[in-house]
Amino acid sequence: MSKNALKKGSLAHVNVEEDDPVSSSDELVSEEEFNGMEESEPEAISDVDEKSAKTQISEIPFDTLLAAQKKLMAEQNKTEKKESAVIRKKSQKRDEHEAHERAERKKHAPMEVSSKKPVTRFREVVNVPKKFTRDPRFDSLSGSLNKEKVKNNYSFVFDYRKKEIELLREELKKCKDPERAETIKTTLKSLLSKMERHIEEERTGRVLREQRANEREQVKEGKKPFYMKKSDQKKLVQLDKYKSMEGTKKLDRYLENKMRRRAQKEKKRLPRARSAPSSSS
Repeated sequence: MSKNALKKGSLAHVNVEEDDPVSSSDELVSEEEFNGMEESEPEAISDVDEKSAKTQISEIPFDTLLAAQKKLMAEQNKTEKKESAVIRKKSQKRDEHEAHERAERKKHAPMEVSSKKPVTRFREVVNVPKKFTRDPRFDSLSGSLNKEKVKNNYSFVFDYRKKEIELLREELKKCKDPERAETIKTTLKSLLSKMERHIEEERTGRVLREQRANEREQVKEGKKPFYMKKSDQKKLVQLDKYKSMEGTKKLDRYLENKMRRRAQKEKKRLPRARSAPSSSS
């Protein structure tokens, strides 16, 4: 059926049939193409913007970009410092609040003990005082050390050592077992060195006592006090030793041994000659 004619001035000459629907193939643009166009439009715009931004950045001088980068980094550091300061203030306030809460607790409140700490199975019923060991050598109750008194009290050890040396010498003369003889020799050597050390200590003490007594007498006469150096004290003891051995063969033997030891020391200090490299044929 044909449609009624339109009024004058309209498209009255166009005849449109009502029952003929417009097919999808006759549409100008399909739905899929329309959707694709909608999606491609922002992508195209973004590509254009990116290209324009790159061209703009390439035209900017390097020093300007460097200054902008420094400014951006400074702003980032400033924001980070502000954030860290805020976090620090919050933690400080929290710690102050916890400390205030701990202070406000009751004095007679039960003590808080960590559950990780192991508890002893045995309960202390009666408080037993702790035992303290005491070493009399390092205790002030034992008094100060008096070497002269100790020497006088243990002087019998020196006499006993003399007798032991005499007995060992007699045994060494009669001994036929080489192993036993070696043992006696080592024991004799140790005892003789101890005896010599004891004699040297006695000589040093005697010489220094005499020197101090002489110095006191001079101070009483009006002279200024003089304190001898340790090196001078050693020289004084050595001089007394030479005087005691004067006129005997001991002095010559002692000087020979001393010269030999000194020569050995000097020989060790001398630089050694390098061995010539062996020539390989």
